[in-house]
Amino acid sequence: MTAQAGSAPTVSLQARSATGRYTYRAKAPRPQPTDRPQPKDRTDHTNHTNHAKLAHALGVHRQLLSHATSAIRTLTAARNELIAQAIEDGLTIATVSAATGENMKAVRTIALAYDDLHPSGLPRSVHLSAVKKKSDELRAAERHRTQITERREALIVMAVRNHVCDDLELASLTGLTPDHIRRSSRGIARPA
Repeated sequence: MTAQAGSAPTVSLQARSATGRYTYRAKAPRPQPTDRPQPKDRTDHTNHTNHAKLAHALGVHRQLLSHATSAIRTLTAARNELIAQAIEDGLTIATVSAATGENMKAVRTIALAYDDLHPSGLPRSVHLSAVKKKSDELRAAERHRTQITERREALIVMAVRNHVCDDLELASLTGLTPDHIRRSSRGIARPA
């Protein structure tokens, strides 16, 4: 910057002056802000959209899986209490095993876990129908969880195949380990 006597100093529009000092840039052209950043090209926008959709879908599946697991835990506890009460009221382990589909050793273990039960006086048919109904509900909840897990695995495979996410990001989105992600996507071409 040079200053002449009796005139205003001239202003450089460069970011740095030759001396390395601060340069006044009030009248320098500035980039205009936009509402949202514009993608460099169409493929960047498509990749970003695919990534956002996949991240949302994996988040939804993670939440659905959490709800399904919670429902299974609740149904298992209720069924186990019904099994123990049925055994306490005199039903045989073999009968309860046949009604629930559990093996006799599992039924015996469940019955022994509840040592503070007292006979309820309910008839045998009530116990059998309640245990069978709760076991059916539990099997339906387990099938639902399996379907959610299969859809999640398909999303993982699709993400790896389309190079939308890497293993660590997928592990973060799904709550799984990177090793599980690698096993799920074994045999799929990976990004270089």
